[in-house]
Amino acid sequence: MKPGKSLLLLCAALLTGTVCAADDAPAKKIVVACCGDSITQGVGVADPARESYPAVLQKLLGDNYTVLNFGVGGRALLRKKDPYSIGNGLNSKPDIVIMALGTNDAREENWKQFGHEFVGDYKNLINQFRTRLSREPEIFVAVPPPIFADRWQLRNVILNEKIIPAIRQVAKETGVTLIDFNTPMLGLRKDFPDGVHPNASAAAKLAEAAAKAIRESQAAKRKH
Repeated sequence: MKPGKSLLLLCAALLTGTVCAADDAPAKKIVVACCGDSITQGVGVADPARESYPAVLQKLLGDNYTVLNFGVGGRALLRKKDPYSIGNGLNSKPDIVIMALGTNDAREENWKQFGHEFVGDYKNLINQFRTRLSREPEIFVAVPPPIFADRWQLRNVILNEKIIPAIRQVAKETGVTLIDFNTPMLGLRKDFPDGVHPNASAAAKLAEAAAKAIRESQAAKRKH
């Protein structure tokens, strides 16, 4: 066989092997970081590892996704009142971030003192995800579920009249996608045993709302 032909065949074999290896390599999973308070964490369900909204979201999205639960009980959006830390969320290097905060900001005293800083604090949190990672993730912000009972000094009137409009303003001004965790829960008082935290049935509905938003966004990207 002529040397030139042998070299050509060798190159072809190497190229073929490279292509096969690439085809056999597992696809990179899409990492979803669920950042939030005790509702995200899974307070209110019997088994947070299986019944919290992030756990159910994992089941709904399937094996192409890795959904991580970074919910921390008692955390607020306002930086001067038990603020949520995004350190773990950043370290996960997410492709998608769901931020579900605001319920613990509905305390009357907290809002009266620092409510005017809510929009700016939320924008700052979003900006950290946008600037501190090598690749900017897609960010979703959730409107919190209703507060059915005024417990722990939480007030649904503050949530409805102040916090939800502020979150909608943040979404509009920053260009992030809004997820409505509030409307699907209206009328489901029985699924919030303590008036604040969803049970497994309601948590599953939160997961459905999140999955719908993510799927719609992914489908829109594929069209472009």
